[in-house]
Amino acid sequence: MLGQLFCSLFAASMAWLGPVRTIYLRRFSEVDDTHIWRFSTSGVYSTKSAYEALFIGATEFGSWERIWKSWAPGKCKFFMWTVAHNRCWIADRLAKRGLNHPPKCPLCDQVVESIDHLLVSCVFTRQFWFCILQQFGLQAVAPRLDEHCFIDWWARASSRFSGQVKEGVDSIIILGSWLVWKHRNYCVFDGGTPSLSRVMTTFREDVQQWSVAGARGVSYLLALPPTS
Repeated sequence: MLGQLFCSLFAASMAWLGPVRTIYLRRFSEVDDTHIWRFSTSGVYSTKSAYEALFIGATEFGSWERIWKSWAPGKCKFFMWTVAHNRCWIADRLAKRGLNHPPKCPLCDQVVESIDHLLVSCVFTRQFWFCILQQFGLQAVAPRLDEHCFIDWWARASSRFSGQVKEGVDSIIILGSWLVWKHRNYCVFDGGTPSLSRVMTTFREDVQQWSVAGARGVSYLLALPPTS
């Protein structure tokens, strides 16, 4: 009984909707289909809008330009990239994975080692930064006592300058970071003793080599009159 009633109601509704359905089918069949590209305001596809669409939802990495556009050897740039992403195999990362690691920073022997501590908070490194920047009259941008993030300090120091001075500062910070890392490894793996004079000597030699190799910003800083 219910089945018959349902069939009757369905047939009646279809009969009533028939003319309406025909009207809509005729209306839409007369309109040409169009393609709308949702990633541009005009709705028209372009390679630029397609390229920009690739980065929708991406996380901005603010340090990429200072790393990859500065003059420095590739190995130094790659090291800085690992620093920015906290991918250096250093004590805090080794400890998380249960691997052997130095109990304290090998350069100051005061606190647990991390890449930020090594490159900006360590008392040894702070003195190193002050000494190398002082050679160019730039000691005012050396790390402050309240700075504990290397990438933030680098951004602050770099933003103080423009042109060839900025290029030189970025290259010098990359070189200095690389030398601190190498000296840290010398102390850890070769049993060496932290020596500021040793790192400073290496810096003076390498900065001249970078200038000869094409680091224009470094050459510009080296040509500045010496500061008292």
